[in-house]
Amino acid sequence: MAGIDAELGYLKKEKVHEHLGKVIDRVVAEKPADAHGLVEVISRMIKEQGDAAEPPKAPDPNMMLEALTEHVKKLRQLDNVPKEEDAPVQVCTIPNFVEESEIFSWAGVGLGEVESYKVMTSLRNLAFKEREAGINKLSFWGKILGTDADYYVAQTQRDGGGEEGEDADPDAEPSGTGANTFTYYVTNDLAGDWRRLPDIKPREIIAARSIKRLFSGNAGAKVITHPYFEGKEDVLLRAQIARITADTVLCLNGYLVREDPEDPASAIIPAEEFKPPPPAELLKQEAWMHMQPHILLNGRTTHKELPEEGETDEEKAALEKAKEEQDADPAKDTLRGLANDGLMWSIKQAGDPRQYKPLDPALPMRSSCVTYVRSLTWPGAVCAVRDGLFTNIYIGYGIASTEPSFFPCAPPDVQDEPEDPGEAEEPTGAPAEEAPKEEEDA
Repeated sequence: MAGIDAELGYLKKEKVHEHLGKVIDRVVAEKPADAHGLVEVISRMIKEQGDAAEPPKAPDPNMMLEALTEHVKKLRQLDNVPKEEDAPVQVCTIPNFVEESEIFSWAGVGLGEVESYKVMTSLRNLAFKEREAGINKLSFWGKILGTDADYYVAQTQRDGGGEEGEDADPDAEPSGTGANTFTYYVTNDLAGDWRRLPDIKPREIIAARSIKRLFSGNAGAKVITHPYFEGKEDVLLRAQIARITADTVLCLNGYLVREDPEDPASAIIPAEEFKPPPPAELLKQEAWMHMQPHILLNGRTTHKELPEEGETDEEKAALEKAKEEQDADPAKDTLRGLANDGLMWSIKQAGDPRQYKPLDPALPMRSSCVTYVRSLTWPGAVCAVRDGLFTNIYIGYGIASTEPSFFPCAPPDVQDEPEDPGEAEEPTGAPAEEAPKEEEDA
């Protein structure tokens, strides 16, 4: 008896009796034709419904209070001005993102006043922490949305580039040049720490072009996709940032020029006597141009130098292959227009486009109209300008609208066998009865 009682107690503890009762109630209520054969199916359905209907556990009030207290401490620290020996510390150049966010609001994008202020203070704290890294300019690049958390992205420029690691890719462009012109930092919480993204390699950009995947918000997560992607999510994130920057960062045409107009390889500098065009001219694609180098099919912004012509067949074949690659994908100028870039754009205006004279007659004509250019190739990328001040931002999922969406889906669940209705008579109707024979007259 003791053994039976112990087994009954175990079954009650594991809720086996309760589950069997639900199965019996289901059979009595639905009266299936083959109840014995459907026991496993009914049992599985009850388990799935029970898991889905299980109410969530109530959070611990003490834990909620501790988390809220910690968050308030972070927000207060976020608002504090960086100081050393009770004196404010001078940091690198940071654009006024609150002012830029107000311009973006006319274009229907942005983060709102409170979040924009948090971005501004978080960038200031990042500049203070990285003050020994040689950063001379820090700006807000944008926000990439994820399934579990979002990425806030900061863009930095450094003096003298960066340091090359021991395992540096020989095909990769050095830090401070090409696709690695900028260094990027990301965070999921503006009151938390920023994480520096690695420099990008050509093979990683090529691999990122062949996949289409939403970000999870965990920079260290594996990228499970097809085709296979070698790096973690931070590498994929860095590759997408490089692609978006090369395709969508714009400026007004004529704002940047070559130091030597006759030398296409000379340095790019701001024009000395640049005057922004009127709002009516800004609605044309000719009024805009790219300001970041184009990324070629090989994952670089420039082709590698051609190898020297050798005597062996292998050396000649390598030289011929390099020439064919350059002819098939010629390099584009950094300062290129929008008309022939192969991308899709939409240009609109918001506000009053009329110009008016300021009180000071020496100042040029002004306008409060906001002209913004949206990238239809990279949804979420916007460049906006008002009264000569232009700025770029990206807020989206980091996916191009023209990329293929090939990802093999899992096969559906195997369906249950249908109920056998049994044999039925053919609908041919009943046989006709023979008519009674008429009696013959005697």
